[in-house]
Amino acid sequence: MLLTRAFHTEAHARRNGAFLNNESYSGQSEVSVASNVSYFLGHLSEYHASVANIDTYKTLHQFISKEVAGVDELLDIGNGGVFDYETSGVKSITAIDLFLGDLPPDVVAKYFPQNCRLIQGSALALPERDGKFDMVLMVMLIHHLTSTDWRSSWENAGRLLIVESCVPWWFFRFEKPALWFLSRCVKSIFSHPITLQFPASMIKTALEKKTSKVKITEIPKGKFILQFGFKIPSFLTPARPFAFEAIKD
Repeated sequence: MLLTRAFHTEAHARRNGAFLNNESYSGQSEVSVASNVSYFLGHLSEYHASVANIDTYKTLHQFISKEVAGVDELLDIGNGGVFDYETSGVKSITAIDLFLGDLPPDVVAKYFPQNCRLIQGSALALPERDGKFDMVLMVMLIHHLTSTDWRSSWENAGRLLIVESCVPWWFFRFEKPALWFLSRCVKSIFSHPITLQFPASMIKTALEKKTSKVKITEIPKGKFILQFGFKIPSFLTPARPFAFEAIKD
């Protein structure tokens, strides 16, 4: 699993909206929801340490910190207590994740800055009104919004504007038919939830249906990266982090 964040609207165009999805909708399977909550709630400290120490994520931290610097109101979707940016550069952060309401006070005090408001909720049915935020930020969440097949999983991703880890088309063609098998076998091998990563061009095309102003940036990988929660040499995976900047027309 790669980790990056960032979709953003005009950073300083206050209250311009952020293409938020406020509908009561969720195409994520119950199994996917349960496994994601269980894994990230139980592995917060290890995950936090990995992101702080692995070189690829240090590069991401520098990139994203520069992007969010000076933002007044930031919506951080899928934030489970891991901030891949300098939080002091943002005036106010609203963090949303499936399990934030279950965190004990000492954990909140340890991992969340004082300028952060915690909300329990789903990325597919955001409990915040449209037009409230200057920027929307997301750390490798799309590939966690899995359903029972690849097409339903992609429909989940198409409802969000974010930055993601991406794979080449040849690998995606392998992933699509493998998802059914992996969703039934991987959970018996790994505690990490099943994921599905998409090609960068596929995400860019989805963003361009919302706005004509889309910029894509490939972020260099370091020597190591996370896959299914394990630190591995980055040359072993075709996945690469990309930043997609989409500004409302």
